[in-house]
Amino acid sequence: MKAIYMKELKLTRKLLLIWIALIVILTGFAAIEFIMLKDAMSDIAALSASFPKMVLVLFGMNGARVDTPLGAYQSMVYWTNLLAYFFAGFLGVYAVAREEKFGTGEFLFSKPYTRTAIIRAKILASGTSLALFALVTGIMSYLCILLPLQGGHILGIHIATTIGMFLTQLVLFSVGLFLSGLVGNYKTASLLTMLAVLIFYGISFVLDYYGITNYLNMFTPVRYFDVVSIAGTGLRPAYILLSALIILSCCGLAGLLYKKRDLRI
Repeated sequence: MKAIYMKELKLTRKLLLIWIALIVILTGFAAIEFIMLKDAMSDIAALSASFPKMVLVLFGMNGARVDTPLGAYQSMVYWTNLLAYFFAGFLGVYAVAREEKFGTGEFLFSKPYTRTAIIRAKILASGTSLALFALVTGIMSYLCILLPLQGGHILGIHIATTIGMFLTQLVLFSVGLFLSGLVGNYKTASLLTMLAVLIFYGISFVLDYYGITNYLNMFTPVRYFDVVSIAGTGLRPAYILLSALIILSCCGLAGLLYKKRDLRI
């Protein structure tokens, strides 16, 4: 299984580097923007107060004033998370379903390993990739967002938010993996996974717009660990347990589905 794990990391490294490059570019531009607009942030905050609430929600500006380190950090994390969550969902589909798409399943699944062992190795490799992505995102967000904003006092919130982002990535990865095992077509699985992420965001927008912070949040993983809630209550154990339950359930079901399915190779 170690050989498959290492091979999987090697095969997905280019994909990981591309998405990391996008994060570096995004946070780099954010640093330049915050430095250039530093003296005008109070005016921007006053202007944004006149925006319709829907606009504030759509751009991740609802909950804290943008002229505060927490508010500016929240608006930037909204965009980094957007990249992180779509990457995680795509990686969930790409992990196993690509063997059918590229016709490499005949070679891989003829190895002296059980399908369960192969899929487990792929899950571990993908988890490693997501951990590296989250680590780089956390470092870049600190260097390019917190430092220009002089937001050292919210470092604890930043660390907790980065951990929450990683947990949410694992949830969306497991959802993508499950959908790729459920349907027999790579393109269909990809579309369903991207649609699932969009639906999660749609639910989040509705809840945020109406100011709903109760149990309905459990229906959208992208709200489990948002910046404002972490600033108020930290990482909630209930959402951590719920995330773990979703991850284990989806990965377990995906393993069963792939174990029983005739792979089109």
